[in-house]
Amino acid sequence: MKVIVILLFVGFVSIMKAQEKPTLIYVMDPLCGWCYGFSPVMQRVYDTYKEQAHFEVVTGGMVTGNEIGPIGAIAPFLKKATAQVTQHTGAEFSPKFIDTILAEGTQILTSVEPSIAVQICKSKKPDSLFAFLTALHKEIYIHGLKTANISDYSRLFREIGFDGSKFMNDFKNKKHRDMAHRDFKKAESLGVESYPALLMRSKQGIKVIARGYVHWNQLYFQLQQEFPQ
Repeated sequence: MKVIVILLFVGFVSIMKAQEKPTLIYVMDPLCGWCYGFSPVMQRVYDTYKEQAHFEVVTGGMVTGNEIGPIGAIAPFLKKATAQVTQHTGAEFSPKFIDTILAEGTQILTSVEPSIAVQICKSKKPDSLFAFLTALHKEIYIHGLKTANISDYSRLFREIGFDGSKFMNDFKNKKHRDMAHRDFKKAESLGVESYPALLMRSKQGIKVIARGYVHWNQLYFQLQQEFPQ
């Protein structure tokens, strides 16, 4: 009987400690170049603090509704922006993206389908989520993934261990599309208007840890104030 009581007490304490953990909320968009540059930093945040905090990824919906359309409409802006991202973060954009996709300008730009892909990973392989985000950014900006074309995501899903024949059903599942749209609304309710953003939710409420791209050393210093050793 004593053993059972002790086990129950230990289990209760473990549950209480898990509930006390704060949650780091990463708000991003698959099309966001600065999020692409930030993805190695965010992976490092996850690897460093995954035992001390819960993690939540919210897709922001940067390009939705009437904003969905040919990439050529914003190609001049993107060409300058990608150069700035590379300069500040080291993230590379391939000649295929810069010299072909932007130059031709016909590829449809949308946050919806890549955000659905993120929801599928959140549901099916949550432990691989940050690696998946990095891979998704690279598919878009290195390999030229057509964001509106569902079949273009097959290689990406196979890389993280999905059955290539089943991912299409997941994509067509209304549940994942609804999850993406709920994320868009959640990002708005959190007051996030640009990406990336890192927030922390605790018993004291929600506070901003970082807005925009931040180097690891700077972000680590900030997080150490929240998670002292």
